[in-house]
Parts: sequence; C-alpha cells; structure tokens
Amino acid sequence: VADQVLGPLRTLDPAERAELLTTLAAWLDRGGSTRRAGELLYCHRNTVLNRLRRLERLTGRTLSNPRDVVDLAMALEAEDITAPAVRIP
Repeated sequence: VADQVLGPLRTLDPAERAELLTTLAAWLDRGGSTRRAGELLYCHRNTVLNRLRRLERLTGRTLSNPRDVVDLAMALEAEDITAPAVRIP
C-alpha cells in the first residue's frame, strides 16, 4: 500500500519527503485541523495547507475524499513501520 500511494514521494529529496509525511501525520493526528497541525509543527496553518496541497498533487489523492484519506493514513502507517524516522514532534 505504501509504495502504491506514497511512491511518487520517493523522487523527492529525503528532507522534503520527510517534511510532507510529518505534516500529513500531524494533520491526521490533529483530526484534520490545519491550525492544530500547525501548532504541533510550529508553523502557520497556511504552511500546512501548502504542504498538504503538494502532497495531494504528488500522490493524486485528495484530502477531502475520505477514501483517499484512509489510503494515505494506511500508507503512512506502513511507511512508519518500514521507516521509523517519520514521526511527528
């Protein structure tokens, strides 16, 4: 699942990839709130929005679609198991 959903992120610089995955994890952890994710990540909610939009473009998934959110959450969990460096602060 992780390769299928998050595969396009593998072309990114590792730091950028980690930033997008950490932002997604924070957004999911905070119930889809960009404001609360921004507080967790110490950045403005617009920064969170921009990162999530980039993630949507790269993965072809839309965070307003519950099925896509489930796909991304499952892929993130699988990615977290295989690459434990992806953590929210």
